[in-house]
Amino acid sequence: MHALPSGSPGVLRSLNERSVVAHLVDAAPLTRVDLAERTGLALPTVSRAVANLERAGLVTAVGHDTSRKGPAAALYDVRPAGGGAGLSVVISPVRLQVSLISLRGERLALVEREPEPLPAGAPLAQQIGALARRAFAQAGGGPEQVWHTVVAVPTIVDAAGYLHRDLPSPLPDFHQDAVVRILAITGGASTVENDINLAALGEGARGAARGLEQYVYLWVARSVAMGIVLGGRVHRGSRGAAGEISRMPIGDGDPADPALWESGPLHHAVSEAALRERTGMDAEELFAAAARGDGRAGELVAGLARYLARAVASIVPVLDPELVVLGGTVGGRPELLEPLRAELATLARLVPAVTRSALGEEAVLIGAEEVALRSLREELFQRVAG
Repeated sequence: MHALPSGSPGVLRSLNERSVVAHLVDAAPLTRVDLAERTGLALPTVSRAVANLERAGLVTAVGHDTSRKGPAAALYDVRPAGGGAGLSVVISPVRLQVSLISLRGERLALVEREPEPLPAGAPLAQQIGALARRAFAQAGGGPEQVWHTVVAVPTIVDAAGYLHRDLPSPLPDFHQDAVVRILAITGGASTVENDINLAALGEGARGAARGLEQYVYLWVARSVAMGIVLGGRVHRGSRGAAGEISRMPIGDGDPADPALWESGPLHHAVSEAALRERTGMDAEELFAAAARGDGRAGELVAGLARYLARAVASIVPVLDPELVVLGGTVGGRPELLEPLRAELATLARLVPAVTRSALGEEAVLIGAEEVALRSLREELFQRVAG
């Protein structure tokens, strides 16, 4: 089949229909008069586009506008006959989340729970399947409505969406086969992505890095990692491991010490587990003790800021980010922000802006939903063109 030349009736018809759909996605319900005003197209052209989209099962009349004089005009919305929902799954050692979103980005359902480890709990894929069924029940639909599934995982993912085989599992039943079974819940198009990369995208879409294209998200909690966004896209590296900074030679430990090989010196210096091992307190308790004037706790908090500033200073000459976003139960603490900024100013010649996450614990889920939404929109416009 030969491509239609630019300006041919087929191309113009497709462009007109795409414009109508884009405005309906942004502001439905709209009448044909509304669409003509918004698109700049003639009313007969809009009417033909709407009729074609109705026949294709992408647009439907959802009511009538009675606010104007004269006959009530039909109101239209994008309601694909084949569904058009996005399923997001977040897997972590402390929480499982499943959400459904619409083509407009509205959250239709959200269910979550703590994972049940084996042998007492069901296999991970079964736990996610149960959450998905609850989400479908909340939204009043089923898996056949899902056009795209995004799974956020707490490990390295290569460009093909496969988990890194040589890393320890963060959950007893977390492995490639479990992810495959989770994707089989809907059986459609899918994306498997590292959770911190998704958190970085979430901050760019709806959080502290909104509107920026060059930034990093530094997450410090049960582990230490960095999501890197360059040119508006996640920078993954050759094997998907870009941003795995836990092995940076920063901290009091010897980088060559075999005992630090599994987790890494930076992880050993600033993670939740490191703080608990050193003080017997979790992050919340440590920062509360420092606020009460506990000298030892205050020294540890100052040390955290120092180590994290060194980590940021190490990546600034390489990546030159506009912004560093701090997140996680340790990294996102407000008490760290000013000491880290002050320390960074002594270490870096070109100092990026540094701020806390605006999304907190929801950054990963919001990032997954953003990836799902982009994929839904792409699929919708492909169906318009098809």
